[in-house]
This record gives sequence, C-alpha cells and structure tokens, in this order.
Amino acid sequence: MSAVEWNKKEELVASQALQHLKQWAPVFQEFTGESPKAELSLLIRIQEYCFENIAFMKAFQKIILLLYKTDVISEEVILKWYKESHSQKGKSVFLEQMKKFVDWLQNAETESESGEDEE
Repeated sequence: MSAVEWNKKEELVASQALQHLKQWAPVFQEFTGESPKAELSLLIRIQEYCFENIAFMKAFQKIILLLYKTDVISEEVILKWYKESHSQKGKSVFLEQMKKFVDWLQNAETESESGEDEE
C-alpha cells in the first residue's frame, strides 16, 4: 500500500483505501480462493497493517465489511477470527470495532438456521 499516495486527512484515508480495495477485490478473491486459511491470513495481516499504520485504525471494520461484501473473506472466517484467531496487535480496539458486525453475522446465521428448521 506504500505505492499509493495517501490523503493527509485521516477521515479521507478510509474512503481512499476502500476505493482501492474495491478495485482490487477480484485479485484478493483469487488469492484467498476457497481457502479459509488464506482468508484468515489476509484478515490477520490487515489487522496488523491497520495497527501499524495509525491512519487505518478506524478503517479496519469498513475494510473487513468491504471484503465480506465482495466475497473475499467469508462469514465463518470472520467469526473464527473474532472468537479465537485475532492477532494481539490492537486486539481490544479491533474486536470492539467488529462487535456490532459480528453480532449481526451471528444473528443472521441463527435466523437462517431456524428458517431451515421450519422448512
């Protein structure tokens, strides 16, 4: 990401990063494929990058949401990361950022399971 000239305003860095990631999502899809291990490695590396580059700390949740919506990182991998596989770097900050999204994923999973039971 050092090849990109980032905006000096912190609030604009997130939107700039999301634009780049959206553009490159197909490449990330090829990288992760159907491999949960590759998805988890990518998620952990993004966590570490956001921790090491303070301008990205607030953008972490938005980045993961984008990668989820573009099918780069699966729901199962996000839940696994949240419960047990996260890096210690910025752990409390990133887990807090992801709490609402993870709650939503868990509720959606529960609702889809109960919907399957009713059929």
